[in-house]
Amino acid sequence: MPKKDVQPPILLPARMNLAEDALTDLEIAVLEFPFAEIVADFRNSMEEVLSLNRKKKVWIPYRQLNNGLLACASTLTHGFEYFDTGDYRALAVGTVENPLRVPTPEQIHELVIIWAQEWAKQFDGKGKADQVNSVCDRFVENIAIIPTNWNWQPITPKTLIQNINAEKGLGYQAIPSFLATLLHEKKCIIRSGQREQEIQWRKVQGDGSGLFLVSQPFPAVYTDDYGKEREGYFVYRLDFRVQTQAGRFNQNGKLQPWIFLHLSCQRYAHEPLIEMNYGRDISVLMGMNEERLSGYEVDSTLIRLTIENNGREDSNLWKFQLPNLLAAFKARSLETTDNILCNPARYGNLDNRSNWNRDEYYLVHAEGYKYEHENHKIGHSIKPGFSLQERGDIVAQVLELLNGVLISDNPMQSDIPAPSGQKTPLAMRDYEHISQPPSFTKQQKEKLTEKEIKQRVDNRRQERQTIIADAIERALQGKPIHIFLLWRERDTYDVTYQTLRDAFLLNEGEDFPEHIKVSSVWINDPNLLKPLDTAGLTPKDGQEFDKQIRKQHQMKLDAWRNFLKHEVIALIDPTTKPYCFAIVEIGQTKKKGVHPKQSIYRVVREACVLEKIGSQMVQTVRRPKSSDKEDESTDTSPSYSKKTEGRILNAVLDLTLRQVGALYGLPSEVYQRAGIPKEIAQNLDVIALCRRKATQGQDNIHYALAVRLRATGAVDVLFPNCQDWIPYAQAGIELGQIFSRVRRDRNYLKTVQLKGIELAKFAADVLTQVAEQPTLVLIEADVWRNERGEENGGQAWFQLKNEYLFANRDVLDFQHVPDHACIYPRDHNQLRNLLGIIRFRTGDETTQYITNRKTWNENSPARDLIHLSGFYDTSVPELLHYFSIGKLPKTQKAQDTSTARELYMLDSQDDEYGVNIAFKHQQMLEMLPFFIRSDFQKTEESIKSLCRVPHYLRISPGWSMGNIHSPYPMHLGKQLIKDRLCILGVEV
Repeated sequence: MPKKDVQPPILLPARMNLAEDALTDLEIAVLEFPFAEIVADFRNSMEEVLSLNRKKKVWIPYRQLNNGLLACASTLTHGFEYFDTGDYRALAVGTVENPLRVPTPEQIHELVIIWAQEWAKQFDGKGKADQVNSVCDRFVENIAIIPTNWNWQPITPKTLIQNINAEKGLGYQAIPSFLATLLHEKKCIIRSGQREQEIQWRKVQGDGSGLFLVSQPFPAVYTDDYGKEREGYFVYRLDFRVQTQAGRFNQNGKLQPWIFLHLSCQRYAHEPLIEMNYGRDISVLMGMNEERLSGYEVDSTLIRLTIENNGREDSNLWKFQLPNLLAAFKARSLETTDNILCNPARYGNLDNRSNWNRDEYYLVHAEGYKYEHENHKIGHSIKPGFSLQERGDIVAQVLELLNGVLISDNPMQSDIPAPSGQKTPLAMRDYEHISQPPSFTKQQKEKLTEKEIKQRVDNRRQERQTIIADAIERALQGKPIHIFLLWRERDTYDVTYQTLRDAFLLNEGEDFPEHIKVSSVWINDPNLLKPLDTAGLTPKDGQEFDKQIRKQHQMKLDAWRNFLKHEVIALIDPTTKPYCFAIVEIGQTKKKGVHPKQSIYRVVREACVLEKIGSQMVQTVRRPKSSDKEDESTDTSPSYSKKTEGRILNAVLDLTLRQVGALYGLPSEVYQRAGIPKEIAQNLDVIALCRRKATQGQDNIHYALAVRLRATGAVDVLFPNCQDWIPYAQAGIELGQIFSRVRRDRNYLKTVQLKGIELAKFAADVLTQVAEQPTLVLIEADVWRNERGEENGGQAWFQLKNEYLFANRDVLDFQHVPDHACIYPRDHNQLRNLLGIIRFRTGDETTQYITNRKTWNENSPARDLIHLSGFYDTSVPELLHYFSIGKLPKTQKAQDTSTARELYMLDSQDDEYGVNIAFKHQQMLEMLPFFIRSDFQKTEESIKSLCRVPHYLRISPGWSMGNIHSPYPMHLGKQLIKDRLCILGVEV
């Protein structure tokens, strides 16, 4: 029978236009912080008098001031937030129904003086008393002088519509806050079948980013998969986000904003919180029903406050010593954090009682929290997320409430389907496909003997062994590999060794390929696996605890290096100089009473890189107790849980595939399927500029590198300030050694703290050193376009910003970059092989969506995309915007049943409950090609072919669950950095 015509998927983005007169009723006022220079001078002077022998960093407690202000004045949109170098300002918005009600500058000045006095008190007893007192006295005296003409300044809303970047980008906070204020206390009704559900919106102060909305709490009771009754509370959260699009201008030639609607599920705790996420603060939403400080008006806005969670003495207390500041303000105190954490149901109006007249506290759940329930420890009972159906209906109701304010966008255009089925190139295949045994019909099973079936299975494995061996050989560019299994427990060895054989599809009695050697090494000293010894110290002991951890780290590092030198290095063949990797057993990483800093994970990683060995850690494998006696009396292999086998398989595939940069087939075949001409595809290099930012104590770690995927499958890496590309497998070792040097000598810290201008220089260096092969370069917009912060001066590659990219789409503007200082034209001789650059945006910069609807109020069933899908937006004719959306992961199959697709959170049908399904929908990845070579600019199809290259490369051979977030070479680069951040003490 002929195939039915397959209709292309419909995708409606949740982005809206602002109506021309939308902001007519908006009131906006800002109040500058006139004391920023005085505060900065105090900070600098105090650092000088405190630093006798070493630099002493003094932090300005602006967050404490802002939290104190908001805890007293909920009518503010946000406190004094940073918005430009050295400048801070407060914001308030109002509407006709919710007019501006702000404290006077005189009232705020009184609180600022008290804040300054409290800050100065913190330096009592530090440094030389006379010097410290002199600096503090001068500071308080200067703060006490109220500036003349210091007032709230009104902002004309029309200004923000005409130019979203006016007033230093004020519209990015003011417009979402205005929309949230419009909906504050408004109600809408969603309908699921015969059930109606009323949602009432309430605005929330979003920690300096403006306002968002939450609904009233909803209780949910259901029976879980094990027959147990579960209960929990959740709210609908709605964020409005202002975003722009390169080349999309208004009639004034300024960027025309989109309004993104982002719906999410926020869960509240109602049982005692007994296990938090180490090092991550706890969020609480607080509402006031009476004034906290005389003369300061309040409304029903919720305010986000945080509880410290650092394991030290101030852990589990309000952050930034907020109670002390409120006491100094002579304000009504907050509820104690112990009471809220131990009994959250008592302090939050979870059941929406109309006679509630005291403060409200809602403990916001985060993944990983555990609660006390009937003498057991459990996670939150509500699963996060909503079905596309519920998302679509809520957005439709919000648009109805904002009728005349927001105008919905049109559906996007669908691109050709990505390769699937038998025509999928090998380079887009994963291990699950490669290892899939042949299938047999019922007739074949009846006809063939068990021996014949096994022979066919073994033959299939033999046929595909070559695919795996060749993939690794291509990635390592012909160099051999030596894999070590470092184990302590026999079960760990047995399951890991067999899994390693399975990864290469080896049948019984077959050896590993010639260029792959595997050695087993028993960890002969049990002390190597013991956690770092704290000598009885705890995190509450502060610096003494940290000092002990550093001491133990070095001792354990020396012990591991000694073990590796004697037991591993001696087995390596010096004549072949292979790449060396090790799968290392490290015991159990989570043990009661063992602090995360005691883990040997980073010790082992660092020891391995210093001995030039790549590493993959696995936890000790324990066989099920029920099988112990059975195994003693039978010859069968022990049975391990699917979770254990899956964990070990992921570790083995990560080491044998991702850590060497392998793909099962030639990337050139993928490029041809994308539409790249054959003669170019067979030589095409794809270079991804990759970066990661993390925090280690008080230090920001920011590192970047470039990854090059060649058409042959070879993968290379380039580090900043280096001239030569090195193989990916070697780069992991060298990067680990760079991080290790920084850990040992802080004089090298700046080498892993790249600033914006250094990122721009690295990008310029990579782009202008393109080799003789045709090249496509991938780069994210985030951070590469601007590095926000006082120390950086905002310097980065500005051209990547939406406001500049359209006009500069055919040049490379590096005028401000050292060693370049010019604008490169498209026909520059050095750039003749550069086919183009593709800029990526994702996260908050791309919108949610719904499928199978052309309008939001259309009554059509919605379903997640089951294939990798591409869409494009032609609203800016000169700049193609391409959107990549991954297929629904296999881990989310529970949400793709015909029943689950239509379930709302509070719905149930056929023993399926909406609150028992963790709905997750794939994010959009925006791709914007620019600086396109002339032969690819001729048609829209040729431009789309460039975008399909990274779109199709959203695969990883070791990951069979779905599409990865970034194209493969970018994924490799980010993981390379992430794997080694632990050496610096960063927990990722």
